[in-house]
Amino acid sequence: MALALDRQGGSGGRKPVVAKASPPYANRTVILVCVLAFVLHLPPESFAFVPAYFFGTVELAGPLPTAALWRGLFGHVLIHGDLTHLVSNMAVLWLLGDVVEREAGHLRYLVLFLAGMVAAALTEGLMAVDRMAPLIGASGAICALMGAFLWMRPCAGLLARALPRRLVQGAILVFSLLNTAMMLVPLKAESPLAEVGWGAHAGGLGAGLLLGALLVRNGRGRPRTAP
Repeated sequence: MALALDRQGGSGGRKPVVAKASPPYANRTVILVCVLAFVLHLPPESFAFVPAYFFGTVELAGPLPTAALWRGLFGHVLIHGDLTHLVSNMAVLWLLGDVVEREAGHLRYLVLFLAGMVAAALTEGLMAVDRMAPLIGASGAICALMGAFLWMRPCAGLLARALPRRLVQGAILVFSLLNTAMMLVPLKAESPLAEVGWGAHAGGLGAGLLLGALLVRNGRGRPRTAP
């Protein structure tokens, strides 16, 4: 949201007026598509990202020049394992995605989200012990929005206030540290935590931090005034 200066009153004084922000159409569309994919029960085997298709295995050459590879690379964000998985991801996406889109703009939000999903899939694929294990869920792409948000100071809404913004940024930093610990500490195969795509989270965060820094450097994602 930008600040515009408008002339008001007969004395010619200048008074700051907050310009109305454009609704976060892109983020709301992503949420809607993810929910519809869950309701329609899109087949995970068709949209999950299988690292072996890109990196290959001892028995399988990669990357495979097939539609399944590219469909999984971009489509894995649509698939969620259960309702808890979907609701938790969409709640964070609604909270942060709206803010990031309003600050960065529709196109740059989409670039962030797409870069996050690709970085998440490839990082998880590089780290995967079993490259035939499929990756699903939007959390990697959402982590890219988290990384970008760390650079931002929203101009409006709840997160424009210092305390809520710092609480959210602190939660993101704590999550990042826990995610790093989960990557460094070997997990037992039978542990539920072993099924989480920690590498995907790290890849998304890294992409968001890099692109978020560029957005701030170019004057987006921070308070700004127009003459």
